[in-house]
Amino acid sequence: MSNTNSLMSRSRVFAAYLGDIRYELVKMSRTMAFAIPTIIFPAMFYLLFGVVGGAARGDSHFAVQALARWGSFGAMAPGLFGFGVSLAFEREWGQLVLKQALPMPPGSYLIGRMVNAMVFVFISTMLLMLIAEFIAHAQLGFGDCARLMCVFVLGVLPFCAMGLFVGSIVSGQAAPAIVNLIYLPMAFLSGLLFPIPVKFLQQITPIWPSHHLGQLAVAAANGPFTGTIGNHVAALAGVTVLFFMLAMRNLSSSGISLFGRSSTPGVAFPVRRALNMGVIGISIGLIVAGVMGGTAPQATASTAATSKDPAENGSASAANDAGSAGPVGVAAPATALIADFDNGSDQTAYGIGMHAFDDKSRGGDSTTSQKLVAGGAENSKGALEVSGEVGTAIQYAFVGTSFLPNGQPTPDFSKQGFMDYSSKHTLRFFVRGDGQNYTVAITGPVMDAIPAMYGFTAGPDWQEVKVPLQDLGNLDLKLVKAISFGTMTVGPFRFQIDDVRIE
Repeated sequence: MSNTNSLMSRSRVFAAYLGDIRYELVKMSRTMAFAIPTIIFPAMFYLLFGVVGGAARGDSHFAVQALARWGSFGAMAPGLFGFGVSLAFEREWGQLVLKQALPMPPGSYLIGRMVNAMVFVFISTMLLMLIAEFIAHAQLGFGDCARLMCVFVLGVLPFCAMGLFVGSIVSGQAAPAIVNLIYLPMAFLSGLLFPIPVKFLQQITPIWPSHHLGQLAVAAANGPFTGTIGNHVAALAGVTVLFFMLAMRNLSSSGISLFGRSSTPGVAFPVRRALNMGVIGISIGLIVAGVMGGTAPQATASTAATSKDPAENGSASAANDAGSAGPVGVAAPATALIADFDNGSDQTAYGIGMHAFDDKSRGGDSTTSQKLVAGGAENSKGALEVSGEVGTAIQYAFVGTSFLPNGQPTPDFSKQGFMDYSSKHTLRFFVRGDGQNYTVAITGPVMDAIPAMYGFTAGPDWQEVKVPLQDLGNLDLKLVKAISFGTMTVGPFRFQIDDVRIE
């Protein structure tokens, strides 16, 4: 193979590469077990969990976030299955040895497979974008679509390298099972498909390449993401180089060289081995750098927190201005008190205040209201009573009252920012009510993601509830947007809260 290239003109070499690409595209497009799932499954899941799950109700933010997640999921399959399964069978059947005897330019087999994976990702992503535009009514501009397409098409390369490595070490019959054992758990454990409620699993998500691809996709869609673009690119580049080098070593040990025999004179085996080990070391360093910085919070600039204390408000504004390049949230005021309802108002010590919410904006039929009542916990002057009825129009209805710690009091709460509660440890409040079970839900940057939850019971007598913030899964205390008290149980409800504090 190495001498063939020197005997062919440039036009013939180029035509040979195009021929191998065309052959791979035709072969894989005729393999229905590969082509149909690769293109259809991401679109089907996006329709089920992105459109039906919220985007069809006009929530364009949810639609774009779901597009980024399911597009990343779709970008993984062509690389893992297209390389892993096919290469394992061809290696086992001796076809790779046969290809070395053919007049092929170096690397044409790999380039053909790589372009084939990119084309399938392009088609899958185009289908997702059409669904997002015409069914989910997502607000995506041309620039957003172009960035997402680049992320997904190039993002298939690390999974091509992983598939290449799998195909170089397992048999053809074992390859589908092994690839599935990698593909699905990696997608779930990286938080790509659904938010992870377990804190330990959240902390180790950066070890999965799919996490970095998903965060790059969210960043391309102008959504809130963790880490930095540099961290994610470094991790994916390191994964690509590492698994490619390991796959080449495995194939070489079996007498297979997809780039032809080395004809470089004067390069001794120890020198080549040292170079290979150096490249592998650099790739591991890139992965470590990406993993170490893969969970650092990033967010758009948040609005200044409103506070009854001018000094607190000024310090919050200064903190926000200082971090305008990428703040993680306005620092929480020193005061622990949020609201005690003793002054005849539902306003809070800072933030927008306590506001009753229902599920009508999501297509539900629940009702809720709140009012001040006399006689609070520990003989205080007053408390806040929240009552209503949870309807059955939608699944997972959640209604009650919500505290928005950072923002401006607009009718639609559109100017909400983040509050940094990382220095706080406990949310404490008193409650009594009708004896039903209720939930504290703490929401982060993505309002439609599963929030951190803590359950409690509102019995007939006042009792104190302490929520251990640091132990809650799926919660970034530096990016808190709302703290809600409510219920999901269908039927009428009523509870009272008093003396709400974070300390």
